[in-house]
Amino acid sequence: MALSINHNLMAQNVARNLSDHYGSLSTSTQRLSSGLRINSSADDAAGLAVRELMRSDISTLNQGIRNANDAISMIQTADGALQIIDEKLIRMKELAEQAATGTYSSDQRMIINSEFQAMSIEINRIANATNFNGITLINSINPDFDPMSVQNWEQLNQSSFNSPDNITTNAFENYNGDLIAGTGNATGGEIWAYDGTQWSQINTDGFGDPNNTTVYNTKTYNGSLYASVYNTASGSQIWKYDGSNWSKVNTDGFGNANNIYSETMKVYNDKLYVATRNDATGSEVYSYDGSSWSKVSTGGFGDSNNFVTLSLEEFRGELYAGTVNNVAGSQVYKLSGSSWIQVNQSGYGDTDNVQTQSLTAYNDKLYAGTANFSDGGSVYVYDGQSWTQISEAGFGDSNNDYIENVTMFNNRIYASTNNSAEGTQVWAYDGTNWAQINTSGFGTSDNVYANGLFVYDNQLVAGTFNSTSGTQIWALDKIENQNIKIHFGTGNSSAEDYYYVMRSNMTTGVDGLNIQYLDIRTQYGAQHSLGELSSAMIKTDTVRANLGATQNRLENTISNLQIQSENLQAAESQISDTDVAQEMTSFVREQILTQAATAMLTQANSMPKMALQLITG
Repeated sequence: MALSINHNLMAQNVARNLSDHYGSLSTSTQRLSSGLRINSSADDAAGLAVRELMRSDISTLNQGIRNANDAISMIQTADGALQIIDEKLIRMKELAEQAATGTYSSDQRMIINSEFQAMSIEINRIANATNFNGITLINSINPDFDPMSVQNWEQLNQSSFNSPDNITTNAFENYNGDLIAGTGNATGGEIWAYDGTQWSQINTDGFGDPNNTTVYNTKTYNGSLYASVYNTASGSQIWKYDGSNWSKVNTDGFGNANNIYSETMKVYNDKLYVATRNDATGSEVYSYDGSSWSKVSTGGFGDSNNFVTLSLEEFRGELYAGTVNNVAGSQVYKLSGSSWIQVNQSGYGDTDNVQTQSLTAYNDKLYAGTANFSDGGSVYVYDGQSWTQISEAGFGDSNNDYIENVTMFNNRIYASTNNSAEGTQVWAYDGTNWAQINTSGFGTSDNVYANGLFVYDNQLVAGTFNSTSGTQIWALDKIENQNIKIHFGTGNSSAEDYYYVMRSNMTTGVDGLNIQYLDIRTQYGAQHSLGELSSAMIKTDTVRANLGATQNRLENTISNLQIQSENLQAAESQISDTDVAQEMTSFVREQILTQAATAMLTQANSMPKMALQLITG
């Protein structure tokens, strides 16, 4: 190597080595001070990508653990409320047992019943008030659902079910999870089942007889589906469906051809009750115990002008019936023991109220919808003592001459009308005001009335009469978010990352427990209440058992998540963390080399002086 002044190659070489060693020393210092082997993508590009994904999974899993712990707290809140409801049910059953014995007078039963009803009200209050972070737990009503504003309606079927003769839908029922709809058809009534996606006809037209023109009602009884059918020739027929086959279970017209059809059926006291139209001697009521029929009323309840019974409903443990009477006005009767007792003033005080189209019991009151061809139909409410009109006649439009249906949905009363001018209307009642919640006729005046109004799969369903394009079935916006999703995994797979607390199965207010109508002011009512309360306790305890099982599952989920998070953290540590012993060795080595390079650079920088000595001599 030549001795030169312009280029000090030794110094350059040493400076390069010093820079390398100093850079390595800086990296070691950073790793030792941060505790991380990877501080930037330059340290290990692939390792950085793996580490960040692992970090996201670890953070997500840890939040999932917190989610699961929150769910346990929520379940414990629900279980605590259900424990109190259990205590109330036990007390109610004790009171029912007390009132069921014959050693108490009616006045004493009235006193016992006051505490009984107080327990019922308290159950409802607890169910409505129990919430976790604003989420209702044991009452599945969606607080965000506004029943008083116009909602979106969706047509569920193709008009007329592809047969233009299907002009009306009269019968709705929930059978084995399917929505059942029965139609009126001049060539024979049809029964259709809807599984949430598509409709399938489950009977032959008219059950093989074209005289069976209309399916008026369907009802589930003892696990089978029953249908009442209008036979224009021989009288009302009742058919039974076991899931595969249909069979007729009564003689035509119950042995009397004047019983031309049965528009209403009701399961009451472990029997199926059917009421007929009989223009000759008045409507008749029959009960069926699964093997034979018994007549349980005189014709027209003693007044032959009561020629049709359009509605049957259970209220406070007794069966109520609403009639059509074009002379004196509609009459409402209750079955007390073996006798029918009239409980309203004929026509509710107005002889123009000729029909009681619908009866529904809700919140310890009985609601009735009437037909009035003068002023329009009205809705009346019965508190066990007197009837009160709670709607303007026809809701302000005399064309609404029928209140076709009154039903309960989402803790509100709903009513549908017959309106031949504009089309059927659906109204909601919030306890003070009524509001129309559909466009009249669902957009066409040909939908004259909604003869069916039914609750299915958290939706209010209406079936129309339409002689032009055929019957239509409409459903109100579905109430969503019934069940509470507990999410704990890092993805969105239902098999791995979440499951539900089934809030829709937790409805344990008096409606959900089916004890809203119980009353122990009579010995029969008390005896009937015992069985209903036992069923209510079974449901409550089933809910509690399911909650307990879910809580145990969540605790196991938390243990699994903790182990998974721990193992991921260990794997992430192997990739990301500094091995201090190894890094300290590197640090000392680079520190020594840096110091040596610094010393050598000093020596190398003095080398050009040797050339100067040669020049100066």
